[in-house]
Amino acid sequence: MSNERETKLQTLLIDAIENFEAASPRTKQSRDGILGPSDIGFCRQKAALVTRQVQPTDKVSHWAAAVGTAVHSYVEAAYKKADPTWLVGSIDKIRVSATLPSGAVISGSPDVVVPAANAVLDIKTVNGFEWTKRNGPSKSHQYQRHLYAMGLVDAGILDGTKPLYVGNLYYDRSGAQADPLVFLELFNPDLTDEINSWVTDVIYAVENGQDSSRDVAAATCEKICEFFTVCRGALEVHDGQEVIEDGTLLEAVQMYVEGRDMENLGKQMKKEAGHLLSNTNGVTPAHQVRWVSVNPTLIEGFERAGYARLDVRKRRNS
Repeated sequence: MSNERETKLQTLLIDAIENFEAASPRTKQSRDGILGPSDIGFCRQKAALVTRQVQPTDKVSHWAAAVGTAVHSYVEAAYKKADPTWLVGSIDKIRVSATLPSGAVISGSPDVVVPAANAVLDIKTVNGFEWTKRNGPSKSHQYQRHLYAMGLVDAGILDGTKPLYVGNLYYDRSGAQADPLVFLELFNPDLTDEINSWVTDVIYAVENGQDSSRDVAAATCEKICEFFTVCRGALEVHDGQEVIEDGTLLEAVQMYVEGRDMENLGKQMKKEAGHLLSNTNGVTPAHQVRWVSVNPTLIEGFERAGYARLDVRKRRNS
């Protein structure tokens, strides 16, 4: 009986988050076929489907987006309290529009504007920093902050005649990393034509009833995109192993292999150092060294023998 109540409560809580996210201005804008800065640079086919007001066919979790929204609000409130001259999206409600050479207009609300520094910063939440440290801001993140900068200059909030800065602030939504990862760069005017080309590809596909480029690998798309079935459901499925050509997936494979090799090397380094430190207990200027006795345990009907485990950790106040 208790499990049934727990299941009903869990369903209620999940539905509450999903329904709240579905009613958000961002989601409503998407359902109305209006592209925002965060849509640009991700997937042209998805952008075409949104513009055509095609409705989602797949249920995906919105929890990452919900956590991101919550972190945005908290962080922006802290920034505003620290310096009231900063303009933040959740409080100041600034909305700007960037007009591209093709005439397309992309409107949205920037996260953080620092007029004194002539800079705009976009907040992103990610699960760990290693990928972002390795690759830097993604194309879509670069495009988004660029469009905000264009709109802020047009609105007279930032000065396009002076050095203009764009940046990303990454927060780890897992909580493992306490400090943000910061990228700050000079505004690159050349990106305007690149973004314009991306957007005109989408416009052409919409106006001519064609598919646009599917810029996200199918394996990734299936996990994260609520348009997966309507986008790829009728495409031919190939037997056997597919050749991976997507740049992001190729980089992920390389990152995984390097991580595995580092893990193996790390284990070997710990093993060799452990032999050298046999029966050593004490402190160095930075670390405490001790051997810890682990008692025997009974696991699935057999006894796991006790053993000595080496514990080396950073000293407090060192």
